[in-house]
This record gives sequence, C-alpha cells and structure tokens, in this order.
Amino acid sequence: MSIVIGTSYVWNIVTATVMGLQAAGFAGCASRQKARLDLPHSAEVGSRAAEKLSDEQNEEFTRFQKVNQSHIDYLPLAQSSVLLAGLFYPKLSAYAGAAYILGRFVYSVGYIKCGPEGRKYGVFFICPSIVTLLGASLYGSFKALSLV
Repeated sequence: MSIVIGTSYVWNIVTATVMGLQAAGFAGCASRQKARLDLPHSAEVGSRAAEKLSDEQNEEFTRFQKVNQSHIDYLPLAQSSVLLAGLFYPKLSAYAGAAYILGRFVYSVGYIKCGPEGRKYGVFFICPSIVTLLGASLYGSFKALSLV
C-alpha cells in the first residue's frame, strides 16, 4: 500500500507545522517573560518565585503562562484534525486550519494585552475551525466506511 500525497494535502502539512511552530513560539515568549521578570526557569503561577512579583507583574506572568498552556492543550487536537480531515477534504481543512492559526494569534495577543476579556475575539475563529475539522474528519471517515 502506498500513500500518495497530492499538492492540496501539502497545505495541510504546512498548516499543522505552523500550528506547532506557533505553540513553540508562545512557549518561548513565556520563557522570555520569566527571564525579564528575573524568575527561575521552574517558576510557575502561584509558586514562591512568582509571589515575589508585584501584582502587575504577576498578572502579566499569569497571562503568558495561560496562553502558553492553552496552546499546548489544544495543539494535538488541532494538528491531528487538520491532518485527518485533510485526507478527505484537503482544501477545506487547510482553510479551517489557517482560521485556527489566525484565531490562536488573536486569542493570544488579546489575552496578553487585555486579560480574559481580550481572548473572546480569537475564540470566534478557533471554535468554528475546530468544529469544522472534527466534523470533516468524522464525516469523511463515515463516508469511507459507507455508513453515510
């Protein structure tokens, strides 16, 4: 059995790769934030090291950490969905993946700058793209199994 990757599917691979790079980039931002605030590498929200920060610095540190954790939590779902849905609907899943990437960026910047209220704008892109990717994966699978 051989797998033939068409040119349309290559965009799904690119999209999944960018998702990983984006998550890694925000992880780097969180690490640089620790260094800027002179925190040890192992510092986490609520740790003794973080307790030494001013309220403003602690809030900023918490936002970076939450953005980083959110990226990490959703990355496996987003990457696998864009790759699996791309097997059946390569263009649709590449566009949905691109919307996810845009949404993650808007979410991250909004949350870091404005707090929890700022993340809602990114969610307008993230949620529909994830639902589209999961739906395309399931529908394509059911269709391939002749269940639909």
